[in-house]
Amino acid sequence: MRLLALNPNTSAEVTEAFVAEALRIAPPGVSVEGVTGGFGARIVTTEAENLIAAHAALELAARHAEGVDGMILAISFDTALRALSELLPVPVTGLTEAALAAAGDAPVGVVIFGASSLPLYQHLLDGYGYAPVAWEVIEFATRAEYLIAEARDEAVLAAVERLAEAGAGAAVILGAAIVGMAARLAPRVAIPVSDGAAAVALSVERVAKGAALPTRPTPIAETIGLSPALTRLIAGDVPS
Repeated sequence: MRLLALNPNTSAEVTEAFVAEALRIAPPGVSVEGVTGGFGARIVTTEAENLIAAHAALELAARHAEGVDGMILAISFDTALRALSELLPVPVTGLTEAALAAAGDAPVGVVIFGASSLPLYQHLLDGYGYAPVAWEVIEFATRAEYLIAEARDEAVLAAVERLAEAGAGAAVILGAAIVGMAARLAPRVAIPVSDGAAAVALSVERVAKGAALPTRPTPIAETIGLSPALTRLIAGDVPS
């Protein structure tokens, strides 16, 4: 089984961190490759950057989806998840979608990194039908600081403890660069924790079960000004 991790921000380090963790936990016989956006924000934290990342995600899929069995969006805003699910003939899985699913039916508390991204996450979870018990925001001063996930362990442990005190029965830790943190911290916290690494198991499950795909919409007119690959994808010339 061949999975593609598609990261529409422009930090190759995030792609590499996700792929490394995905390969560590993937079942035997599952390969995971990564691709990184060619334009847009290094780390997406705002609505404008996320809209640009959606275009980048579509462009990456148009260029790299051929021959894959499933796709994982390696960005924690699940950017362009619905669009890619409609356009591609394979299951597409989001990091936050999977982290929430792994939390089960327990009341959820959420840990995020950077207050500027809070509105994006609130909108995303609203769309999934989640009303978290509480949010915890871990700040970071630089992009480099964000990319060193282990440096945030103690802050996240304290945040999860506060979420439990607020009534959360499970915590989700959101962020593409920190995948694997939940597994690392799980022995040290009192409630279950999950993060975007859960997307690997969910993607494998969807591919193995032949999960039903959304109906592909039919455009009513042509597109202009897009790359040839993306023009073909939107028109229905789907990579397989």
